[in-house]
Amino acid sequence: MAYNIIDYSVLNANRGFDALPFSKVDGLILAQLIYISFDGVVPCIADGSEGVRLSDLAETENYEKLFPLKRTAERNKRLLNATAYSKRFGSMKVNYYENIFDYENDTQFAAVTFILPNGDVCISFRGTDATITGWKENFNMLYMSPVAAQKLSVKYVEKVAEKTAGDIILLGHSKGGNLAIYAATMCNKATKKRIKEIQSFDSPGFTQEFINSEKYIKTEPKISKYIPEESMVGTLLNNNNNYHIIKSDGTGIFQHDPFMWKVKNNDFIPGEKIKNAAQFFDETFNGWVYSTDQHQRELFIQTMFDIIEATNKQNARCFPEWSENLKGNTTLVIDTIKDLDPETRNMMLKCFGNVFSTINRNVKSTPKKLWADTKRKIKVKNIL
Repeated sequence: MAYNIIDYSVLNANRGFDALPFSKVDGLILAQLIYISFDGVVPCIADGSEGVRLSDLAETENYEKLFPLKRTAERNKRLLNATAYSKRFGSMKVNYYENIFDYENDTQFAAVTFILPNGDVCISFRGTDATITGWKENFNMLYMSPVAAQKLSVKYVEKVAEKTAGDIILLGHSKGGNLAIYAATMCNKATKKRIKEIQSFDSPGFTQEFINSEKYIKTEPKISKYIPEESMVGTLLNNNNNYHIIKSDGTGIFQHDPFMWKVKNNDFIPGEKIKNAAQFFDETFNGWVYSTDQHQRELFIQTMFDIIEATNKQNARCFPEWSENLKGNTTLVIDTIKDLDPETRNMMLKCFGNVFSTINRNVKSTPKKLWADTKRKIKVKNIL
């Protein structure tokens, strides 16, 4: 019988890591727990504290403040409770929480360290949150390397390595997985020697230049990457197709949600292949990236977010807030594009043209049956 990561935590509550060794499913659980807000509860690196037990977090006076996002609060509460009150996770130490948000410099970064009973050090990086700043930093990866969060991930790993002993496991979901791989690739030699594994869960890739670098090639054997069958994130940019495909109960973009991933025993249920709609999206997006130069991508992304800010009359800090006035904002977006200087406007239109020409090429080269299936998925499941 298949179940999710919450079920897995409950079913294995009384099994320590000596009875059931640390698995990729455990890694995904820790990658999800970093989405909880540990501010004021888990010590930062500068505190020099030994950290707190995971069981203590479920009893903290600031419990409700751990879950600031309503749309994910209930499931994160259930996951925290399932792990905190278990023999398997409850005694695990949680330490070195770092949460940096810099609106002016397009930076969104968070990480925390879990110390396993055997002394292994599990560093979990947070993926992209719902903030406009977080998503802009994601898009910046299309023309900039490294972005601020990647630089911070290297510094964080090296700091934690100085304060701990034992083997190191780096892990993360979405952008967090990208940061885990980047930190493992770029950290100093002393830290690198202690890293025994990098677990990446549906995370975007890197530029071809980075993938071809000697440092990455030496790091790659330690990387375990998992993506769902309809992944629209984990196949972005270059990943060398070096990943494991797994099953999810979600559809389309909702397969990105770790709570939807299907587990059996102590592993993910293997998937068959990347589905048609996800493959079409991947080829279209990556086709646009490789058909434009770095300057074009930078100008397009900067202008796109300038337009979002210009239409942000309600001072929203995240896209759900911005989308509350989607109809009005869409009108403002169109008006703002009209008012751009001719050079920038032409570049924007050229980039949009590249997107549509890439779609057209993919449609022409796609068998009729596959394209019909893709259109059906887009319409029925609202994938794109």
